[in-house]
Formats: sequence, C-alpha cells, structure tokens
Amino acid sequence: MKKQLILLITLVVGLNSSMNSQNHLVALKKLDTIQVSDIKTTHLLFNQQIEYLDVGSPFFAADTTKQMVKLKHIGQELIDARTQLSNLTVITKDGGYYSFILAYKRVLQNLTYKVKRTEEFADAVQDEAQKEEEESKALEELCGQLDRNYNNKIHLKNDKSGDIRVRVTGIFYIKEKIGLRLELKNESTIDFDIDHILFRTKLKKRFAKDYLYQERVIHPAGICSDNFEIAGNGDQNITLIFDKFMLNEKEKLSIDIFETNGGRSATIVIPREELLNPKVI
Repeated sequence: MKKQLILLITLVVGLNSSMNSQNHLVALKKLDTIQVSDIKTTHLLFNQQIEYLDVGSPFFAADTTKQMVKLKHIGQELIDARTQLSNLTVITKDGGYYSFILAYKRVLQNLTYKVKRTEEFADAVQDEAQKEEEESKALEELCGQLDRNYNNKIHLKNDKSGDIRVRVTGIFYIKEKIGLRLELKNESTIDFDIDHILFRTKLKKRFAKDYLYQERVIHPAGICSDNFEIAGNGDQNITLIFDKFMLNEKEKLSIDIFETNGGRSATIVIPREELLNPKVI
C-alpha cells in the first residue's frame, strides 16, 4: 500500500511538472477551417511551390500539383463523428508554414481558396530556399559579367557533323568558376532542338591495351542560356559555368551535343592547354 501511494504521488508530481513545463511551446493563433466534400473537390492555391504536405486522417484525401492542393473526403463511415474532422499541414518551397482544420460537409458553395502568406516559417526549409535564391542571384551575376566580356582570342571549331557547326568562343575564369561559351550554327533548314550537352574527359591518345582509364563527366553548375532551339540556318550562343576543375596531362575535354528525338549530334574537343589559359575576369 505504501509503495502504491508513493507511486501515485510520483505520477501526480510528474504530470504537474510536465504541464507546467510547456513554457517553450507557442500555440499558433486560431486555425482556419476548410470544409471538404465527398462529391466535390476543394482546391487551395498557394503563391509558392509545395514542398511538404500532411493530412492527419485517412478519411481525407489530399494531392498536390506544383502550387495547388486538392482535397476530398473519401465518403466512408460518415455516421462516425471522428471521421469528419482532421487537420492539414503544408510547407511551401520558401519555408512558409500553413496549418488548417479540415471538416466534412457534403454540399459546399466555396470550392477554391487562395491562401494568404503566413508569418510562420519552417526555418530549415526557409534557409534552404534562401540559399537557392542566393545561388541563383550569384549565377545570374556571373552570367552578366561573362556577357559583358565577349571578346576572347580562342576560336576552336569542330569538323562539320550532323549539319551542326560548333565553336568555342570563350573560356573564362571568374570567382573560382570556369565559364565556357559555345557558338552553335545550324547549317540545315530543319530546326535543331538540343536535348543535352555532355562534358567528359578523354585521353589525348590511346595507350597500351592493358591501360585502364575511367572517363569523368563534368556537370555544369549553371547555364546562362534558356533557349536551346537552333532554328534552321540559324545560330545560338550558350554559356555554361562550372565549378573549378582541371584535366591531367593525358586528358582532353570532349563536348557532345545531342538532338531531341533526332539522330543529329556534334562534338568538339578542348585541349588541356586552352583550359589552363582562360581569360581571367
């Protein structure tokens, strides 16, 4: 009996202590209620792309499409009041935090809502969004500087391949980055849509048969162009930015350009010596 009494006192004290220790939790202000039907779909429109979504009940179904949330009740066990209430949490790409009450109602007048920005943010997501925005602005600034420094003595060009001529008209070094400017000329009357451009290291010459070599693919950190269509008999300039890299003495940089849904392609090679002597900005 004595042990049971001590245990009861301990539980009560622990409960009071737990209730009084909620000083670090700040409740959000009164949440908005969204009414959801089982015969119609409710839509929520956000200003930013949706990064995270959670619904607290299996009786409410939610789906996302970029900046929109679609809500609907599954229409089961409607007699049970517990199936008619839930909550919805949404975090957008900029870190915006949104929380709502979901309530079932079959006949609705309002089916689409534009969601206003809140003061609450998910710091981790917001920090990542700010980092992406800062990197995007830094890339935009670098692209602008490269555009203003068009003149460059380098003029490498490929042999005509697939009716596409390629010239390297600029190699730059700026803020621990390497910039490459390509000039593409379509010598066919059929438009050339670029599917992707592949940058990879290759050996300058073949060695013994037992010599093992692993090609490396160099991925751009950013692309300054947004138009990847070369009109018939037209030309296009594309500038790419890479994190600083360098080839070894036995390597060269190969650039392969492939057509979307087509068989045409073009290749150009940049010698290591040219990469070692870029225009410094």
